[in-house]
Amino acid sequence: MMPIVYLIFALSFSFAFGIAYDTARMVSQRRKLFHHLPRDTISEPKKEKKDPFTQTLDLLVPLTKNVSAKMQLKGIGHRLIMADSALNVPEFLALKLLSTVFAPIVFYVLFKLKPTLLIASLAVGFFLPDLWLRQKIAKRHRAIRRDLPNVIDLLNLCVGAGLDFMLAVNRVIKSFKPCPLINELTKFWHENMVGKPRREALRSLAARVNLPELSSFVRTLIQADRMGSPVSEALNIQSEEIRVRRFQRGEEMALKAPIKLLFPLLFFILPVVLVIVGGPVLLQFLRGGFKFF
Repeated sequence: MMPIVYLIFALSFSFAFGIAYDTARMVSQRRKLFHHLPRDTISEPKKEKKDPFTQTLDLLVPLTKNVSAKMQLKGIGHRLIMADSALNVPEFLALKLLSTVFAPIVFYVLFKLKPTLLIASLAVGFFLPDLWLRQKIAKRHRAIRRDLPNVIDLLNLCVGAGLDFMLAVNRVIKSFKPCPLINELTKFWHENMVGKPRREALRSLAARVNLPELSSFVRTLIQADRMGSPVSEALNIQSEEIRVRRFQRGEEMALKAPIKLLFPLLFFILPVVLVIVGGPVLLQFLRGGFKFF
């Protein structure tokens, strides 16, 4: 029995390690993009060898490839692009299959669940990769939303200094810190350099990220390009608008804080206060009652 338990724990650890390794690999890939290339040009990173976890998923890809082809799971593919994940749709379905198979085993070993509850653990294992992907998208959107006003200000500064918009984008890419927004601007710059029109590259940028603030920024740039208005003026308006939105979002979160603190206050802090205040009184009553005179 013990070797089987050790095997199950090893497989569970490899599953968690694979997800962490996928994230770490993308981070190292982005760092190489900015620190190991010449500063006068930007080129696509070379394809790296697949890690052991991805190779394990590739063994299950034939089981899910036909499913992904028949169902045409474009929603999953779009979410993987939004998360900037190295997995494709068949590999993600293989990850869901692997998680669904091993989740009941792990829950049984750790918690000794009943067979009826093990069936519920199948659903947990099936939706666990979706939860991981949703959290990854939300984290990436927060990072892009945080850096977008600063990047727009730098673009406005470069355009105001006399640079063309694409040259300003190239300058910001080389000067700004590595982040998800800079990675997306790098893809946009490459698409334009290989011959894709600027408007189409901007629409592709907005579709990949699918963030309202960035989509509004892209629409403003496309409209300014179409109408022939100055780009610097559009950048100024967008920078102020995004900062106002971020300030309003902060106010909204501050107004929601008392409601979120209500349940911890009722279930954790209030009982402790009652014990501290009423405990000595109760002990005095149990020892001999109250003596008022």
